[in-house]
Parts: sequence; C-alpha cells; structure tokens
Amino acid sequence: MQFLVQEKHNKLLSAIISIGLLSFLGIVVETALNITFPQLTTYFSIPISQVQWLTTGYMLVSTSLIPLGSFFLRRFRVVTLFRVSCLSFLVGTLIASFSNSFNLVLLGRLCQGIADGIALPLMFAVILDQVPKKKVGTFMGLGSLVIAFAPAVGPIYGGIIQDTFNWHFLFIILIPIIMVTWLLGELSIEQSSPVHYVPFDVRGGIFLAIFLTTTLMFIVNLTANSSSFKLYLFLLGTAFFSGLLFLLNEKHKSHKLLELSLFKNKRFLQLLSAFFLLQFSSLSMSYLIPNVLQILFAQSPGLVGFLIAPAAVIDAVLSVVAGIIYDKTAPRLPIISGCIIIGLTFLGANLFTPSIGGLVLIYMLFMVGLSFSYSNIMTYSLSQLPAGLVNDGNSIYMTVQAYSGAVGIAISSSIVSLLQKQQGSVISGTKWGLAINFLILFFVAVFTISLCLIALRNKVIKGDKE
Repeated sequence: MQFLVQEKHNKLLSAIISIGLLSFLGIVVETALNITFPQLTTYFSIPISQVQWLTTGYMLVSTSLIPLGSFFLRRFRVVTLFRVSCLSFLVGTLIASFSNSFNLVLLGRLCQGIADGIALPLMFAVILDQVPKKKVGTFMGLGSLVIAFAPAVGPIYGGIIQDTFNWHFLFIILIPIIMVTWLLGELSIEQSSPVHYVPFDVRGGIFLAIFLTTTLMFIVNLTANSSSFKLYLFLLGTAFFSGLLFLLNEKHKSHKLLELSLFKNKRFLQLLSAFFLLQFSSLSMSYLIPNVLQILFAQSPGLVGFLIAPAAVIDAVLSVVAGIIYDKTAPRLPIISGCIIIGLTFLGANLFTPSIGGLVLIYMLFMVGLSFSYSNIMTYSLSQLPAGLVNDGNSIYMTVQAYSGAVGIAISSSIVSLLQKQQGSVISGTKWGLAINFLILFFVAVFTISLCLIALRNKVIKGDKE
C-alpha cells in the first residue's frame, strides 16, 4: 500500500515538473532574449524597437490564452492540453532555431507563446486539483519556481549564449529538453476530474482578446520613444470599450469565460493586488540589476549572469522551503515575514550608495523575501475559494502575473530612459534612475505589507464568499 502511494506521489511530481518545464523554458527564453537584443539588431539590421516584438508578440499571445485556462480544463483532458503545448513549443523552437529571417523567428516566438499560455495555468490547476491539501503549499512553492526563478536564470543563460555561441543556440539547446519533457509528461500525467462539452463564447473571447492585447500594447509602448499620443489614446479607448463589452457580454452568460464575481471577494482582491505588486517588483528587479551592473559598472553580460546566480539559487531553494513552512504553520508567518524582508531590503537600498557587491546583496535579500511570500499568497487566496471557482481564480492570478511583469519592466525601464535623457549622460541617468526605482519599490513594498496584514488579520472577513 505504501508503495502504491509513493508511486502515485512520484507520478504526480513528474507530471507537475513536465508541465512546469514548458513554462519555465518559455520565461527563460523571454528574459534571455533581452540580453541578446544588441546582437539581434546587428544580425537582422533592424532597430531594437522591431526586435522587441520577439518579446512583445510572445506576451500578447500567451496573455490572451491564459484567462481561457478555466474553459480549457472544463472542455479538454489535461494530457491533451499538454500535448498541444509541447507541440506548439517544439514547432516554435525549431522555426526559431534554423531561421535567418526575423519574421520566421517572430513566428517561432508566437508559437512558443501559445505553449506558455496553455501550460502556465495548467500547472497550477493540476497542483490545486490533485495534490493533497496538507502538501499543497510545498507543491505550489515548487510551481512558483517557474514564475520567480526563470526570470533570474534568463539573463545568465542569455549572457552565456551571447559570450560563447551564436544566438541560434538560445533555441537549439532547448530542443532535446522539450522532447524529454514531452516524454516525461506522457508517462506521468493523469486525469482526476471529468471533462464535458462546454460551448465556447466566441463573442466574449474576441472582446477579451482585444482588451488584453490593447492593454498590454499600451503598457509596452510606454517604453517606446517613437509612440505618439494618438496611439496611446487609440489603445486606451479600444481597451476601455472592449473591456466594457466583455463585462456586458459575460453578465448574461450561463457558461462564463471568467467568473468575474470573484472580484467582489475582498480578501481575494486584496491578496491578488499584493501578488500583482510582488511580481511587479520582481520583474523590475530582474530588469534593473543586470542592466545597472552592465551600464554603471561595465560588467560583461556573462559576468552579470554569474553575479546574479546566487539570488536565483536562493529563490529556487527557499520557494520550496517556504511552501513546507506554509503547510506546517499558519499562512501569516511566511507571507508577512517575506513581505517585511522585502520592505527592509528596499529601505536599505535607498540608504546606501550602489556598488557591485551591494546590488548583488540587495537582489539576494529581495529573493529571500519573495520566496517566502509570493507563491504562498496565491496558495492561501485560492484555498479560500469554493472548489468550483478555483480554476477561475487560478486563471485570474496567472493573467495578473503576466501583466504585472509587463508593467514592472515598462515603468522601471521608462524611468531609467527618461533620466538618461534629462541628465544628458547614460551613466548619471542610470544612477538616478536606479535611485528613483528603489524609492518607488520601497513604497510598493510598504503597500504590499499593508494589503497582506489587512487580508490576513482575521480568518473570515465579513462579506467574503468563502
């Protein structure tokens, strides 16, 4: 009997790892490409604003699919979704690996975006559906490695590729990993919940896709100096009206794409906001630290990768440890302590003069706090929902995760770019941009602590749909 239980546990762990690896690889490539942008602009003889579509296009596709995760799980078997994800990621990687045309590489990235849009919510859905409640914190910590660990690994991977190989190897190296991942999933993924035919709301899907893409385009274009006021106005107007039409459309539907009534749950909304702010801070830091080390301290991309590696290792180890602590103690302990560590880290960052060692230490301490709080916020928030709404809550969290990262990079990079222009010096502007970003991140951390304290102050909040 014990053997059968252990075998089931191992299969479940293998299933989660196989699904998670697809999302992990997608995010690693996304952040690694940022390092290789200068090489790609030279190779294709195009401006960096065009090269950025390799990241923007990927984000547009994945974020359009993530909110549909709840519908996919009701309609299709887990292994079917996994196969589609593997196939699209493999096809996209093969196209990008052996193409010398920018348009074909972009097509490959769009295929990879399809894979990530399916796999990311699928991984957490499997954890929440199949893992015993007493171990869900541990497994959610393992799953959070995909979101929190991958952005730290990406610059390391991209730096090594840029210093050692041709940019094609950024994709070529992934091919055998994808094939092994596919095989692992085929051998381990099991279905625990029945599926049934659910009609797809085409009109609602179109409205939602337009809202998500125009909103994301607006966020991304904040960093584009060539963008005009008319474009901003068009994107905002389109996002507003498509969002309004989606809300009106969903109001009278029996089969909803997303259960928007979750936003009436105060605790859910408070913890979702805290989750947003932590991911905002994470992606801001993943942009700031590598770029400041390169610009301000003239470190090579490869060396920068190794300098931030300790932070990535800390995040990998402590995410699982934090999950175990969540399972063994009250949720308040890892969540609040993690947020406080982040707040103290940014307080220290504002008090000391930047240095190579100082920035590396700040990033490490930030990762300690993030590991303890990030995935546990999501775990606790979803655990408070009725079983029938967990997949909807999961899809909302994954959508917010994608958007908060985009907002973090857009705002942090815009501040640095603006200060570089105002100061008339890249070095001086970067230094001031870093200082202002650290100040903003400190206030973000204080607000995050407040949200978590309010959300966790009592076991039940009056008016919540627990």
